Amino acid sequence: MWERALVAIFEDPQLAASLALRGGTALHKLHFSSPRLYSNDIDLVQLRPGPFGTTIDRLRARLDGWLGVPRREQGQGVRLVYRFESEIPPVVGLKLKVETNTREHFTVHGVTKKPFTVASRWWNGAADVTTFQTEDLLGTKLRALFQRKKGRDLFDLFVGLDAGISPAAIVDVFRAYTKAEGREITRAIFEENLAAKLRLPAFTDDIPILLPPGTTFDVRKAGDDDPLRRR
Repeated sequence: MWERALVAIFEDPQLAASLALRGGTALHKLHFSSPRLYSNDIDLVQLRPGPFGTTIDRLRARLDGWLGVPRREQGQGVRLVYRFESEIPPVVGLKLKVETNTREHFTVHGVTKKPFTVASRWWNGAADVTTFQTEDLLGTKLRALFQRKKGRDLFDLFVGLDAGISPAAIVDVFRAYTKAEGREITRAIFEENLAAKLRLPAFTDDIPILLPPGTTFDVRKAGDDDPLRRR
């Protein structure tokens, strides 16, 4: 369902001009050569400051008709949570989160367009998805690794490094974003933060259920080789 939702959003010219996809879904579905992590939340960023009411109405006009009425949550932005049932047996309850950060309009390397196509037995569609450059996505992943307790952020960073993205470029973006927030995070502060998280089961146990069969990732081992240390 997330694939169809992504096409529905970005085939709309107004939404494609005002929103950009960020986060794990953007990395694994648009930037990496093959997805290596199960990720289906849609994380959006409002590209320019201004009222969001018209945009959220347009988002819902594109999605509600076939996903139903969402639960709306307010925080750093606006989150729409859709609940529905799978189309193939066994029928199970599913959830799709479409969250838009309406407060951050900063970018280091700007936005780009990535083609995205869905071809299945149930639905076909395509759109050019507005997203950020890979370095920006990984720089904000590094920030997420500092801010929250999810091992998936560390995994995403290592996939990016394996894809050849410069560690220095990632760190530069991270520092630019945190500077824009009025914060300075030193290497010592970052490493202390990560070391504390590596002792938390909630952090280390976050990733295994999201990996495809045959893929393994040692979170604790990876934590000893974080991108800040590679610079």
